[in-house]
Amino acid sequence: MNESLNEITPGLYLGDIFAARNPSLLNECQITHVLTVARSSLGLLSNTLDTAAHDGTSFRHLQIELDDLPDEKLYERLEEGVEFIDSALSSSGVVWKDNISVGQALEIVQGKRKKARPNAGFYRQLVEWEKRCKEKSSEET
Repeated sequence: MNESLNEITPGLYLGDIFAARNPSLLNECQITHVLTVARSSLGLLSNTLDTAAHDGTSFRHLQIELDDLPDEKLYERLEEGVEFIDSALSSSGVVWKDNISVGQALEIVQGKRKKARPNAGFYRQLVEWEKRCKEKSSEET
């Protein structure tokens, strides 16, 4: 697989901006949804989105404007990103909610993509979000 894109679980890929800018790679991997978590990168993706539109392919794209800094407010945007990923995986028939911890998820991701290292602030917010999801789940049962 291309070094800039790794399949984490069937149908779920993690990549960098170079992968997101490569419509032929996205098509080859049958990627239909692109979630970008970076500030001001939409301009970098405009060529991919324009090329796809011109070729008759379409990619759904969600841009979450955050810098890779510990004090960024990832927590506030997690639900939106998760819903976007869930809609992509649901439409492809992939089930991804395995009720695993953030730590276990990170181990799986790093097993497929060694350079995946969320900063300390992002990791802390992921753990807080996991806790909130578990509390919400226990309230519903």
